[in-house]
Amino acid sequence: MPFYKNVTASFRILLISWLVLLVAGCDSISNLLGSGSGSTESAPVQKEVVELSLAVTNRAIDMPWLLAEEEGKLDHSKNHSIQLRIEKDDYRLNIDKFVAREVDAISINNIDAIAQIVRQDIEADVILIAGYSDGNEAILLPDTANPNIVGKPIALEQFSSRHYLLDRYLVRRQIAFDAVPIIDTSEANIPDVFGTGQAYGVVTANPNLSRLLNQGQASVLFDSRQIPNEIVELIVVQRDVLFSRPRFAQALLATWFPIMERLQGNRRGSTLDAMAKIANMSREDFDRQMETMIFASTPATALSGIRRDRIMRKAMRHIRYFMERHELTGNEAFTGWVSYPGRTPALLHFNASPLQEFVAPPKARDL
Repeated sequence: MPFYKNVTASFRILLISWLVLLVAGCDSISNLLGSGSGSTESAPVQKEVVELSLAVTNRAIDMPWLLAEEEGKLDHSKNHSIQLRIEKDDYRLNIDKFVAREVDAISINNIDAIAQIVRQDIEADVILIAGYSDGNEAILLPDTANPNIVGKPIALEQFSSRHYLLDRYLVRRQIAFDAVPIIDTSEANIPDVFGTGQAYGVVTANPNLSRLLNQGQASVLFDSRQIPNEIVELIVVQRDVLFSRPRFAQALLATWFPIMERLQGNRRGSTLDAMAKIANMSREDFDRQMETMIFASTPATALSGIRRDRIMRKAMRHIRYFMERHELTGNEAFTGWVSYPGRTPALLHFNASPLQEFVAPPKARDL
């Protein structure tokens, strides 16, 4: 056999042997790196999925969250590594849970957020103004009652949004605050008190407001339509939770706005039917309750709402007087109660950053 053929054959044997050793070496390296199967593909890195909670109740403003829960839309593990858990309970119990740090976020109105959360020195961030009261709270009198309430006892839950509404009515009518006796009554017991003679009238909110009006024996003396932008519904998150899990806010927003989108489109009817069923109401009754709220229906309008310093500051001036008049925040200076986007966070901070990121994600802004 010619010499060059022997060389060629030898070279082929050496080349094949080298390739076999190379493949075996790769498998060994892969095994050393933790691939138990000997595969050359790297195992995918699994992100920790955390379950975080939002406390809601049976109010119309909370029905989108309950609908998302029923439809199984709370799993945001893929995009945000968050699994949401909805906790439905009595509104007052929800506040107690938030203060005790038993829940991570809460659906609450601004009056209660200050009177019940700020006064407990809880640091929290508002990530969404979910809606504006547009008749959701009202002062009710029996149909036959004289509208002059001076000296007449009124039943309401003290230091709540309903108490605030009564104060605003008294200011508008130039009636002294101590001229109207207040019977402190939990919201759950308001229907039992109305029309029984225990009180001349009541101050209540939905769903009790709708139920009492449907009975046909009540008339509205004053409601939140006459103080626009003053009583608003918020989603409030524990600040340390938001700091350690910033994707929590994104998961909440990614749950809220798809439901809002359905309410604006051709699925509105079926979506309202589904929420009415959850609320255990007829569609007609549920529609009436929905009409008393102005919802934050799109991310852009929600972002605009949380940035509107002038409107929020105007409303906060009245709220501040209410809090100070009833000594609800102790000796804390007003500047320590509430802060707005771009300011140093106070106890309750309106934080526009989550909505800004939701409207224009970082990658989109970088393009």
